[in-house]
Amino acid sequence: MPLAKLEAFDPMMVELSAFGKALSHPARIAILHFMADKGEVPCLDIVAAVPLSQPACSRHVAELTKVGLLVARPDGNHVFYRLERASLARFCEAMSATLHPKTPLPLASLPTS
Repeated sequence: MPLAKLEAFDPMMVELSAFGKALSHPARIAILHFMADKGEVPCLDIVAAVPLSQPACSRHVAELTKVGLLVARPDGNHVFYRLERASLARFCEAMSATLHPKTPLPLASLPTS
């Protein structure tokens, strides 16, 4: 039985890929740019800063939250978000280690079709 697409890869590579995917839309980069010099802000401030509808913006915020780039704090009827810089630092470190030429890539588990 063939492996599911992601099961063939090292879990760290799957995680790096998910993180990279979360960064792959200009709206998400715009959200991170907006959040870069902010502390904690309500979701409505993020929506106001991005040229998208509220539902579209919320979907992008959810993707960034899913990978740990944004941290949510519910407060009554509002949700406040803050940028989690440590997540970005860990991603950069892990990506650098993965791309280091002396570190062999764990490709032994890849299917040989």
